[in-house]
Amino acid sequence: MLALAMPGTTLAAAKRPGRVQLSNGEILQGLISLTPGEDLRLHIDGTQIRALDFERVREIRLAPAQEKMVQKWRFLEAGQTRKALSGQPYLIRDLLATVFLAGGEKLAGHLYTTVLYIEEGEKARKVILPAKQRGKEGENANALIFPALITFTDAVAGTEETIRLRLSLPGLGGQSEVAALTWGALFTLEGRKAGAPGEFLLPSPLGRDMFLAVRTANQILAGWPAASEPRFLEIVRTNLPNAEDFFDDRKLLGVCYDEPNQDLYSLLELYRAGPTTMEGDKTQPWRLVILRWKYDPETQRVLLAGRGCLFRGILPKAEKPPAVSLSPLLWKPRKQGDLWVAGP
Repeated sequence: MLALAMPGTTLAAAKRPGRVQLSNGEILQGLISLTPGEDLRLHIDGTQIRALDFERVREIRLAPAQEKMVQKWRFLEAGQTRKALSGQPYLIRDLLATVFLAGGEKLAGHLYTTVLYIEEGEKARKVILPAKQRGKEGENANALIFPALITFTDAVAGTEETIRLRLSLPGLGGQSEVAALTWGALFTLEGRKAGAPGEFLLPSPLGRDMFLAVRTANQILAGWPAASEPRFLEIVRTNLPNAEDFFDDRKLLGVCYDEPNQDLYSLLELYRAGPTTMEGDKTQPWRLVILRWKYDPETQRVLLAGRGCLFRGILPKAEKPPAVSLSPLLWKPRKQGDLWVAGP
Protein backbone atom coordinates (compact mmCIF):
# COMPACT_ATOMS: atom_id res chain seq x y z
CA MET A 1 0.00 0.00 0.00
CA LEU A 2 1.36 3.44 -0.96
CA ALA A 3 0.21 6.95 -0.18
CA LEU A 4 1.44 10.50 -0.39
CA ALA A 5 2.51 11.88 2.97
CA MET A 6 0.17 14.58 4.21
CA PRO A 7 1.51 18.14 4.46
CA GLY A 8 3.06 18.77 7.85
CA THR A 9 3.96 15.10 8.44
CA THR A 10 6.92 14.88 10.83
CA LEU A 11 9.58 12.53 9.54
CA ALA A 12 11.94 10.53 11.73
CA ALA A 13 15.24 12.19 12.66
CA ALA A 14 17.41 9.46 11.10
CA LYS A 15 17.26 9.77 7.31
CA ARG A 16 19.36 7.57 5.09
CA PRO A 17 19.86 7.70 1.30
CA GLY A 18 18.50 4.64 -0.43
CA ARG A 19 16.48 3.01 -3.17
CA VAL A 20 13.20 1.08 -3.08
CA GLN A 21 12.01 -1.29 -5.81
CA LEU A 22 8.27 -1.93 -5.65
CA SER A 23 6.60 -5.15 -6.78
CA ASN A 24 5.09 -3.35 -9.79
CA GLY A 25 8.59 -2.45 -11.04
CA GLU A 26 8.51 1.19 -9.91
CA ILE A 27 11.74 2.59 -8.45
CA LEU A 28 11.81 5.19 -5.65
CA GLN A 29 14.99 6.96 -4.56
CA GLY A 30 15.67 9.50 -1.83
CA LEU A 31 16.10 9.84 1.91
CA ILE A 32 14.46 6.96 3.81
CA SER A 33 13.28 7.22 7.41
CA LEU A 34 10.95 5.59 9.94
CA THR A 35 7.96 7.06 11.74
CA PRO A 36 9.26 8.96 14.80
CA GLY A 37 9.49 6.66 17.81
CA GLU A 38 9.04 3.47 15.75
CA ASP A 39 11.58 0.76 14.99
CA LEU A 40 11.92 -2.28 12.75
CA ARG A 41 10.84 -5.48 14.47
CA LEU A 42 11.34 -8.93 13.00
CA HIS A 43 9.53 -12.09 14.13
CA ILE A 44 12.02 -14.95 13.71
CA ASP A 45 10.99 -18.63 13.62
CA GLY A 46 7.72 -17.82 15.36
CA THR A 47 9.51 -17.60 18.72
CA GLN A 48 11.89 -14.62 18.76
CA ILE A 49 11.10 -10.94 18.28
CA ARG A 50 14.09 -8.79 17.43
CA ALA A 51 14.24 -4.99 17.26
CA LEU A 52 16.63 -3.85 14.52
CA ASP A 53 18.83 -0.78 14.60
CA PHE A 54 17.68 1.16 11.53
CA GLU A 55 21.13 2.68 10.98
CA ARG A 56 22.73 -0.78 10.78
CA VAL A 57 20.38 -2.12 8.09
CA ARG A 58 22.11 -2.58 4.74
CA GLU A 59 19.32 -4.19 2.71
CA ILE A 60 15.79 -5.58 3.11
CA ARG A 61 14.20 -8.05 0.71
CA LEU A 62 10.52 -8.96 0.82
CA ALA A 63 9.23 -11.96 -1.13
CA PRO A 64 6.01 -14.01 -1.09
CA ALA A 65 6.31 -16.86 1.40
CA GLN A 66 2.77 -18.07 0.82
CA GLU A 67 0.44 -16.78 -1.83
CA LYS A 68 -2.85 -18.08 -3.16
CA MET A 69 -5.70 -16.97 -5.32
CA VAL A 70 -9.06 -17.56 -3.64
CA GLN A 71 -12.69 -17.10 -4.61
CA LYS A 72 -15.98 -17.17 -2.77
CA TRP A 73 -17.84 -20.49 -2.99
CA ARG A 74 -20.73 -22.49 -1.62
CA PHE A 75 -21.76 -26.15 -1.67
CA LEU A 76 -24.28 -26.91 -4.41
CA GLU A 77 -26.16 -29.38 -2.22
CA ALA A 78 -26.07 -30.26 1.46
CA GLY A 79 -23.86 -33.29 2.09
CA GLN A 80 -22.22 -33.02 -1.35
CA THR A 81 -18.64 -31.93 -2.11
CA ARG A 82 -19.42 -30.09 -5.34
CA LYS A 83 -18.92 -26.33 -5.04
CA ALA A 84 -20.20 -23.30 -6.94
CA LEU A 85 -17.83 -20.34 -7.27
CA SER A 86 -19.02 -16.73 -7.22
CA GLY A 87 -17.51 -13.27 -7.55
CA GLN A 88 -14.00 -12.41 -8.74
CA PRO A 89 -10.81 -14.08 -7.42
CA TYR A 90 -8.47 -12.21 -5.08
CA LEU A 91 -4.98 -12.71 -3.65
CA ILE A 92 -3.90 -13.56 -0.12
CA ARG A 93 -0.16 -13.13 0.48
CA ASP A 94 2.26 -13.71 3.39
CA LEU A 95 5.63 -11.99 2.99
CA LEU A 96 9.02 -13.25 4.17
CA ALA A 97 11.62 -10.59 4.98
CA THR A 98 15.38 -11.10 4.67
CA VAL A 99 17.39 -8.36 6.39
CA PHE A 100 21.13 -7.77 5.88
CA LEU A 101 22.91 -5.89 8.68
CA ALA A 102 26.29 -4.19 8.84
CA GLY A 103 28.87 -6.65 10.08
CA GLY A 104 27.69 -9.55 7.92
CA GLU A 105 24.62 -10.66 9.91
CA LYS A 106 21.59 -11.90 7.97
CA LEU A 107 18.14 -12.44 9.49
CA ALA A 108 14.94 -13.88 8.02
CA GLY A 109 11.40 -13.72 9.36
CA HIS A 110 8.21 -11.69 9.25
CA LEU A 111 8.37 -7.93 9.76
CA TYR A 112 5.82 -6.26 11.95
CA THR A 113 3.93 -3.83 9.70
CA THR A 114 6.13 -0.73 9.49
CA VAL A 115 5.88 2.64 7.72
CA LEU A 116 8.81 4.11 5.79
CA TYR A 117 8.98 7.66 4.43
CA ILE A 118 10.91 8.42 1.25
CA GLU A 119 11.80 12.04 0.55
CA GLU A 120 12.45 12.84 -3.11
CA GLY A 121 13.32 16.52 -3.28
CA GLU A 122 10.37 18.39 -1.82
CA LYS A 123 8.05 15.40 -2.02
CA ALA A 124 7.57 12.66 0.58
CA ARG A 125 5.96 9.29 -0.04
CA LYS A 126 4.78 6.79 2.51
CA VAL A 127 5.63 3.13 1.89
CA ILE A 128 4.27 0.37 4.11
CA LEU A 129 6.32 -2.75 4.84
CA PRO A 130 3.54 -5.31 5.31
CA ALA A 131 3.63 -8.75 6.89
CA LYS A 132 0.46 -9.87 5.08
CA GLN A 133 -1.71 -8.63 2.23
CA ARG A 134 -5.29 -9.42 1.27
CA GLY A 135 -6.65 -8.08 -1.98
CA LYS A 136 -10.13 -7.11 -2.97
CA GLU A 137 -12.07 -9.09 -5.56
CA GLY A 138 -10.49 -8.72 -9.00
CA GLU A 139 -7.52 -6.63 -7.81
CA ASN A 140 -4.18 -7.21 -9.51
CA ALA A 141 -0.59 -6.15 -8.82
CA ASN A 142 -1.33 -2.49 -9.53
CA ALA A 143 -3.47 -2.44 -6.37
CA LEU A 144 -1.62 -4.97 -4.19
CA ILE A 145 1.89 -3.49 -4.16
CA PHE A 146 4.70 -4.18 -1.70
CA PRO A 147 8.33 -2.97 -1.51
CA ALA A 148 10.34 -5.94 -2.81
CA LEU A 149 13.84 -4.55 -2.32
CA ILE A 150 15.16 -1.75 -0.11
CA THR A 151 18.85 -0.87 -0.32
CA PHE A 152 20.74 1.85 1.54
CA THR A 153 23.58 3.67 -0.18
CA ASP A 154 25.32 5.44 2.71
CA ALA A 155 28.48 4.36 4.49
CA VAL A 156 27.19 1.11 6.02
CA ALA A 157 29.64 -1.70 5.31
CA GLY A 158 28.51 -3.90 2.43
CA THR A 159 27.15 -7.23 3.60
CA GLU A 160 25.09 -8.60 0.73
CA GLU A 161 25.97 -12.10 -0.37
CA THR A 162 27.27 -12.22 -3.91
CA ILE A 163 27.65 -14.88 -6.57
CA ARG A 164 30.11 -15.11 -9.45
CA LEU A 165 28.45 -15.87 -12.79
CA ARG A 166 30.35 -17.12 -15.83
CA LEU A 167 28.75 -16.80 -19.27
CA SER A 168 29.97 -19.02 -22.08
CA LEU A 169 28.36 -17.38 -25.08
CA PRO A 170 29.67 -16.65 -28.58
CA GLY A 171 29.95 -12.95 -29.38
CA LEU A 172 29.99 -11.84 -25.74
CA GLY A 173 31.87 -8.55 -25.79
CA GLY A 174 33.59 -6.52 -23.12
CA GLN A 175 30.73 -4.01 -23.15
CA SER A 176 28.04 -6.60 -22.46
CA GLU A 177 25.64 -5.94 -19.57
CA VAL A 178 23.96 -8.58 -17.41
CA ALA A 179 20.67 -8.26 -15.52
CA ALA A 180 18.71 -10.80 -13.51
CA LEU A 181 15.35 -11.03 -11.72
CA THR A 182 14.52 -13.42 -8.89
CA TRP A 183 11.55 -15.73 -9.22
CA GLY A 184 8.72 -14.69 -6.91
CA ALA A 185 9.38 -11.09 -5.88
CA LEU A 186 11.03 -10.24 -9.25
CA PHE A 187 13.52 -7.86 -7.69
CA THR A 188 16.51 -6.87 -9.77
CA LEU A 189 19.95 -8.38 -9.28
CA GLU A 190 22.27 -5.87 -10.96
CA GLY A 191 25.36 -7.43 -12.48
CA ARG A 192 28.82 -5.87 -12.54
CA LYS A 193 31.97 -7.10 -14.25
CA ALA A 194 34.15 -9.41 -12.16
CA GLY A 195 37.44 -8.84 -14.00
CA ALA A 196 37.76 -12.14 -15.85
CA PRO A 197 36.27 -12.19 -19.38
CA GLY A 198 32.65 -13.31 -19.36
CA GLU A 199 32.36 -13.23 -15.55
CA PHE A 200 30.03 -11.03 -13.51
CA LEU A 201 29.21 -10.49 -9.84
CA LEU A 202 25.55 -10.36 -8.78
CA PRO A 203 23.72 -10.24 -5.44
CA SER A 204 22.78 -13.75 -4.36
CA PRO A 205 19.22 -14.87 -5.25
CA LEU A 206 19.15 -16.52 -1.78
CA GLY A 207 18.20 -19.97 -2.99
CA ARG A 208 15.67 -18.87 -5.58
CA ASP A 209 15.85 -19.38 -9.34
CA MET A 210 16.55 -16.31 -11.43
CA PHE A 211 15.75 -14.98 -14.87
CA LEU A 212 18.86 -13.85 -16.75
CA ALA A 213 19.38 -11.51 -19.73
CA VAL A 214 22.48 -10.17 -21.52
CA ARG A 215 22.63 -6.97 -23.55
CA THR A 216 25.35 -6.39 -26.14
CA ALA A 217 25.01 -3.19 -28.21
CA ASN A 218 21.46 -3.21 -29.61
CA GLN A 219 20.84 -6.92 -29.06
CA ILE A 220 19.41 -8.65 -25.98
CA LEU A 221 19.59 -12.37 -25.25
CA ALA A 222 17.07 -13.49 -22.62
CA GLY A 223 17.17 -16.86 -20.89
CA TRP A 224 13.90 -18.70 -21.58
CA PRO A 225 12.66 -22.23 -22.34
CA ALA A 226 12.79 -23.31 -25.96
CA ALA A 227 8.99 -23.29 -26.35
CA SER A 228 5.95 -21.83 -24.57
CA GLU A 229 2.78 -23.85 -24.12
CA PRO A 230 0.10 -22.44 -26.45
CA ARG A 231 -2.62 -22.55 -23.76
CA PHE A 232 -0.55 -20.39 -21.41
CA LEU A 233 0.31 -17.96 -24.22
CA GLU A 234 -3.39 -17.55 -24.93
CA ILE A 235 -4.26 -17.01 -21.26
CA VAL A 236 -1.66 -14.25 -20.94
CA ARG A 237 -2.67 -12.59 -24.25
CA THR A 238 -6.28 -12.52 -23.10
CA ASN A 239 -5.37 -10.86 -19.79
CA LEU A 240 -2.70 -8.40 -20.99
CA PRO A 241 -5.24 -5.56 -21.37
CA ASN A 242 -5.64 -5.74 -17.57
CA ALA A 243 -1.94 -4.95 -17.09
CA GLU A 244 -2.47 -1.20 -17.21
CA ASP A 245 0.64 0.81 -17.94
CA PHE A 246 2.02 3.69 -19.99
CA PHE A 247 3.04 1.54 -22.98
CA ASP A 248 0.95 1.09 -26.10
CA ASP A 249 3.12 -1.43 -28.00
CA ARG A 250 3.45 -4.77 -26.18
CA LYS A 251 5.32 -7.72 -27.68
CA LEU A 252 4.75 -11.02 -25.86
CA LEU A 253 7.96 -13.05 -26.24
CA GLY A 254 7.34 -16.09 -24.07
CA VAL A 255 5.44 -17.65 -21.17
CA CYS A 256 6.56 -20.29 -18.66
CA TYR A 257 4.75 -22.01 -15.81
CA ASP A 258 6.12 -22.54 -12.30
CA GLU A 259 3.80 -25.39 -11.33
CA PRO A 260 4.81 -25.82 -7.63
CA ASN A 261 3.91 -22.18 -6.91
CA GLN A 262 1.13 -21.91 -9.53
CA ASP A 263 2.78 -18.87 -11.15
CA LEU A 264 2.81 -17.94 -14.82
CA TYR A 265 5.73 -15.77 -15.96
CA SER A 266 5.52 -13.79 -19.18
CA LEU A 267 8.40 -12.00 -20.93
CA LEU A 268 7.43 -8.82 -22.80
CA GLU A 269 9.11 -5.98 -24.63
CA LEU A 270 7.17 -2.77 -24.01
CA TYR A 271 7.47 0.39 -26.08
CA ARG A 272 5.71 3.75 -26.08
CA ALA A 273 4.98 4.56 -29.71
CA GLY A 274 2.49 7.39 -29.06
CA PRO A 275 3.11 10.93 -27.81
CA THR A 276 4.77 11.48 -24.43
CA THR A 277 5.34 14.49 -22.19
CA MET A 278 9.13 14.11 -22.42
CA GLU A 279 11.18 16.86 -24.03
CA GLY A 280 14.37 16.72 -26.05
CA ASP A 281 15.62 14.26 -28.65
CA LYS A 282 14.73 11.13 -26.66
CA THR A 283 11.05 10.85 -25.85
CA GLN A 284 10.02 7.18 -26.32
CA PRO A 285 10.63 4.80 -23.35
CA TRP A 286 10.97 1.03 -23.68
CA ARG A 287 11.27 -1.85 -21.20
CA LEU A 288 12.10 -5.56 -21.20
CA VAL A 289 9.93 -6.86 -18.36
CA ILE A 290 8.64 -10.03 -16.76
CA LEU A 291 5.07 -10.13 -15.44
CA ARG A 292 4.12 -12.72 -12.82
CA TRP A 293 0.53 -14.00 -12.87
CA LYS A 294 -1.09 -16.07 -10.13
CA TYR A 295 -2.76 -19.01 -11.87
CA ASP A 296 -5.62 -21.23 -10.74
CA PRO A 297 -5.36 -24.49 -12.72
CA GLU A 298 -8.92 -25.48 -11.77
CA THR A 299 -10.63 -22.38 -13.16
CA GLN A 300 -7.88 -21.34 -15.64
CA ARG A 301 -8.07 -17.80 -14.22
CA VAL A 302 -5.11 -15.52 -13.52
CA LEU A 303 -4.38 -12.36 -11.54
CA LEU A 304 -1.41 -10.10 -12.17
CA ALA A 305 0.81 -10.50 -9.08
CA GLY A 306 4.08 -8.70 -9.86
CA ARG A 307 6.34 -7.00 -12.38
CA GLY A 308 10.12 -6.76 -12.77
CA CYS A 309 12.35 -4.97 -15.29
CA LEU A 310 15.47 -6.46 -16.87
CA PHE A 311 16.47 -3.57 -19.14
CA ARG A 312 15.04 -0.14 -19.91
CA GLY A 313 15.82 2.92 -22.01
CA ILE A 314 14.51 6.03 -23.79
CA LEU A 315 14.82 6.38 -27.56
CA PRO A 316 14.41 9.06 -30.24
CA LYS A 317 11.09 8.86 -32.06
CA ALA A 318 12.59 7.23 -35.16
CA GLU A 319 14.43 4.42 -33.33
CA LYS A 320 13.11 1.03 -32.26
CA PRO A 321 13.92 -0.93 -29.08
CA PRO A 322 16.72 -3.53 -29.07
CA ALA A 323 16.03 -6.84 -30.77
CA VAL A 324 15.33 -9.56 -28.21
CA SER A 325 16.13 -13.24 -28.77
CA LEU A 326 15.30 -16.12 -26.45
CA SER A 327 18.06 -18.49 -25.36
CA PRO A 328 17.56 -21.82 -23.56
CA LEU A 329 21.32 -21.66 -22.82
CA LEU A 330 20.67 -18.84 -20.33
CA TRP A 331 17.67 -20.56 -18.74
CA LYS A 332 18.16 -21.38 -15.04
CA PRO A 333 21.90 -20.81 -14.51
CA ARG A 334 23.43 -23.74 -12.63
CA LYS A 335 25.77 -23.71 -9.67
CA GLN A 336 29.12 -25.50 -9.95
CA GLY A 337 31.00 -25.22 -6.67
CA ASP A 338 31.45 -21.52 -5.92
CA LEU A 339 30.68 -20.54 -9.51
CA TRP A 340 27.38 -20.12 -11.36
CA VAL A 341 27.47 -21.04 -15.04
CA ALA A 342 25.22 -20.22 -17.99
CA GLY A 343 25.86 -21.35 -21.55
CA PRO A 344 27.04 -24.55 -23.21
